[in-house]
Amino acid sequence: MTDHLRDSLHELADEVTRTDLYARAVHRSRRIAHREAAVGTVAALAVLALLVSGLGRLPSRDSDDAAPLARHSSAAPSAPAPTVDREPWPAPTAIPHSSGPERPAGDRSRPPARRKDQPRVAATTAAPKSRSLTDLPGHVFYQQTTTPPDVVRLSPGRGGTETVLSAAPSAVGISPDGSRIAYAVDGALMVGETGSPGNRRLATGVRTAAQAPVWSPAGDRLLVVTSGPAILQVDSGMLTPLPGGLADGKHFRWSGDGAKLVYATAHCSLRVATADSDATVPVLGDRQPVDNPDGLAACKPTSVDATGDHVTAPLATTGDLGTTSPDTADAVIDTNTGDLEPIAVAGSVVGAVFNPDGNLLVRSRTADGTVLSLFSANRKLLVQALEPAALNDLDLLTYTR
Repeated sequence: MTDHLRDSLHELADEVTRTDLYARAVHRSRRIAHREAAVGTVAALAVLALLVSGLGRLPSRDSDDAAPLARHSSAAPSAPAPTVDREPWPAPTAIPHSSGPERPAGDRSRPPARRKDQPRVAATTAAPKSRSLTDLPGHVFYQQTTTPPDVVRLSPGRGGTETVLSAAPSAVGISPDGSRIAYAVDGALMVGETGSPGNRRLATGVRTAAQAPVWSPAGDRLLVVTSGPAILQVDSGMLTPLPGGLADGKHFRWSGDGAKLVYATAHCSLRVATADSDATVPVLGDRQPVDNPDGLAACKPTSVDATGDHVTAPLATTGDLGTTSPDTADAVIDTNTGDLEPIAVAGSVVGAVFNPDGNLLVRSRTADGTVLSLFSANRKLLVQALEPAALNDLDLLTYTR
């Protein structure tokens, strides 16, 4: 065998070896890929089975129906606020609602920019459990728009309306059960039964321009302003000033569980105070356009839900600072995020107020008249009925048990 022939055979053997190694490598890679795919499929099926079995054990939201609203005796102390099961606002029936120009198809996941001139109502409404005003529990209080105003009570369960205070000399506070009223006469704080001429003086030097007398959820204390904000024990008349950090607060309101105070600042932002914290509600009153593009502000909180997570207030803008804020709320605000909560009613919202149990009463103007809508603490629409026409020109003041 010549040297040339031997070299050629060696080259051929090398090519065969490399080809054989490549073929075996490809075959082994394919077997590994098939095995990994099989393992991945089994794992995916196992996770899916776990999810399905877990979802089957989750409680249904619809199974937890709205708890009946408690009817408390005026003589008994208020019960602790119930645990609130947050649920989305109901949305079965759509109503026409313009939300501005159509967004590009690729931008559906981002909500439209909030505008000051848009109605603050949800794009959907729900069917109530009752359309009878007599099924509305508790008492609804109104006041005239003139000065000094009469204070009027609507008690749907009892029928009819009643003037409980004529020509109120100051801003008033109604107790959580609707049985007592507090107001100031020439700096003297007076407390009496609603609708009764009898009253007694509890304190002097009380100022109501930036703080109406506000009852605690249990009805045993009043938050008032003398030289500064203070807590007044109704039975003894003892005053306890609030901590110094709260001295500049305005329009304090208690949460239904009594654990939080929500109040406004001079710059029309909101703050939430607890026993060990004092936090600003985001967005509102912020003058930075990047954080508050609509320039929204809230100068006067009017009520707080059971947990302090939501507050009602008349919505304003940062350009309104220094002007007189309306007394009637038209917005529900999330105190954790500063977002405006949609309100699932038709028409224009002209009043919104929480009672201490977290039930929300909404007053709205529609083509059919003025409507009262009562939502439970877990966002179920309980009652929706026309308000008596005699009350249409009054302002909503508060809603009690």
